[in-house]
Amino acid sequence: MKGRVIEVKPVVKAGKLKIVGSIRIDNGGIEEAFLPDREVSSILPRFILAGDKKRVSLDLLYTISPIIRQVICGRKVRVWKYVDSLYFTFFSWKDVTFTEDPGE
Repeated sequence: MKGRVIEVKPVVKAGKLKIVGSIRIDNGGIEEAFLPDREVSSILPRFILAGDKKRVSLDLLYTISPIIRQVICGRKVRVWKYVDSLYFTFFSWKDVTFTEDPGE
């Protein structure tokens, strides 16, 4: 499935940061999906936000929220299911071709 992120929020599950997005699927429905940890780490630099600490205050979520909204909301994504959860990921560079005249 493909869609566009319309809302995103950080949540804590079992003490761990998870990013949950509301995705408007191309067929018009809305699904809630998680951003995989590897993509979270590419968007949110842990060392800058948490340093070398292994325990941080829940107040950090207030810092993270506007960052992820700015970076993720409005983007086209791919939605997929793994076990019993939906996940969303960004499109990769593999389909992009560099050219002198990119056109569309």
